[in-house]
This record gives sequence, structure tokens and C-alpha cells, in this order.
Amino acid sequence: MAHGPSPFGVPQETQAHRPPDNPGFDWSEYDERSQMRAPTTRLSPEDRTPTVRLGTGTHTRRSPEEEMEEHLDQIQASRPLRRAAQRARRRTKWWLVALVIVSAIAVVGACAAGAYIVLREGEPDPAAPSAEPAAGQPSAADDTEAAPEVVDPIASRATDTEPISTEELFGANSITPAGGTGEYKVLETEELSNCADAGLDELAELLADADCTQTVRATLINPDGEYAATAGVLNLADTAEADALRAEIEAGLEGGFAALRTDGEAEELGRAATMVGYNTYGHYLMYVVIGRTDGEPIEEASEPVRAIVSDLVDVWFIDQLNPRRDVQ
Repeated sequence: MAHGPSPFGVPQETQAHRPPDNPGFDWSEYDERSQMRAPTTRLSPEDRTPTVRLGTGTHTRRSPEEEMEEHLDQIQASRPLRRAAQRARRRTKWWLVALVIVSAIAVVGACAAGAYIVLREGEPDPAAPSAEPAAGQPSAADDTEAAPEVVDPIASRATDTEPISTEELFGANSITPAGGTGEYKVLETEELSNCADAGLDELAELLADADCTQTVRATLINPDGEYAATAGVLNLADTAEADALRAEIEAGLEGGFAALRTDGEAEELGRAATMVGYNTYGHYLMYVVIGRTDGEPIEEASEPVRAIVSDLVDVWFIDQLNPRRDVQ
């Protein structure tokens, strides 16, 4: 037989229609099977009364009071016995009620204690030391505001007023940068009051407009004698001007730094392609122009060229200027 889900989700067989008259059909057997497959009637919850099976019969479930009365009737209990049973029943009922009340009070108390603990966690501990300073004592914020601003002494020419000199930067016939490739021979030194003379083309124009008071430079020969270099320091107004000039150089302006050519090993310096390295330190701009002593052009920044920039710009000049940062 075909079947489908009932409204309560339980499979239920479908009632079959009685076939038309058919000679030889066993109607009694058909009617008996039909009664066995009749659909179950669904009652609403209000219509259903729970039943219990005792033995082979089905009985309506009764209350405990009714069952006790029936049992007393069966044993033909006397009236005192019935009153005693009723008192025991009432005492049991009141004991259960008292147990429920005590349990409810315990639950409410536990909830109240938990809520109190949670609320207390958000409150400051009165016994803990207060983060607020006592009256008349300065706070941390006051200390921060009162702390003097730290100023780099070489950030500006206003705080670094002493001019640089050839003796300060190149005080001997040779220099040896710490940790460098060796001793550099000093061929010639020069101090320029017009910084534009230290530049070419667009860089010369920028130096003419800058607040630059002096350029101190020298021409040197590297330790193995293959390279000549003019290294110098420009004395600018402040760190901002030095950084701005460096940014212009990095942007690829026309021109560059001029070489200080001398007789002998550096007579070809600047006649062929050279390499330039530069850096800033406070209000100073440091640079070096590198060329080959044999007059051949430099096509790339080789390892010896990089070593010269490191030795002169990043080590020697900074070591000579760093004492100016000492607070007097």
C-alpha cells in the first residue's frame, strides 16, 4: 500500500477504496484487512488522557490521592488509620514544599553573590595606592611638559656657530679613516667663501641661492694610487636646508660638484667621467668627486669607488664633525 508522512511525521497507511463488484472476490477478508489498516485518529493535547497498561487491560491514570484511597478501601482501613495516612501525606507534601523553597533561596543567594563579585571587579580598590599624585606633587604629565626639549647642537648653524676649517678636516699631509682601506694622501686643501664655486651648472645656481657660508675641500689620492678624489663639506643654515639640497641632487639635476684639480697624480681629475658620493650630517652637506688617476672614465660604481665614498664621507668627515655635537 502507498503511504505518506502524517502531519506529525509518523508514516501512516492510506485507506483503500473498496473495488467494484467482482464475482469471486472475498469481501469478508477484504473488510477485515481494511479495518486493520484504518488510519489512526489524531487527538489534540486537550483530548488526550494518558493511560497505563496493567496486565492485559488499559486503565486511566489516577492521582496518588485516589490510589491511596482505593488501597485503604481494599484493606478496609479504620477511620484513625485513614486520618493518620492523610496527615502523613500532608507532612510529605509540606516537606517537599519546604525543600523547594530552600532550594530557591539558595539559588537566589548564589546569583546575588555572583552579581556582587562581578560589580566589585569594576570598582577601584580603596586599599591600593592611588595613581593620582598627592596635592603639591608634580604629575608625570607635568614632568613631561617641564622636560626641556633636546636639541641637536649641529642641527643648525645658530647652535653650531664655529666655522669649519681645513685644519679641522684635513690637518695633516695624510688621513687614515678608521676601519678604512688605508692611508689617503692629501695633495691640496682649499676653503671657499662662495659656495657656488664648489658646484657646476644647476648645482652652482642652487648653492648661490642657498644660505651657505663656506665650503672646505681637499684633493686626495686613495691608498693604492689608482683614484684621485676631491672631498668637501658645505656649511649650510640648518638640517632642513641640507636635506633639501640633497633631495635636489638625488632628483638628477644638471651639473654637479666641481673637482679641485692639481698637478701630478690629480691633474686629470674631472677631465673624464667621474663618480660622486654625498651625505648629510646636521646642517652640513658632505661630498666626494672620484676619478681615475690615469684619466680613464669611470663607468660604474665599482668596489674601490664605493670604498672611497665610505672612507671619506661616511667615516672621516663624520668623525671630524662629531665633536661639535658635544654639549658645552
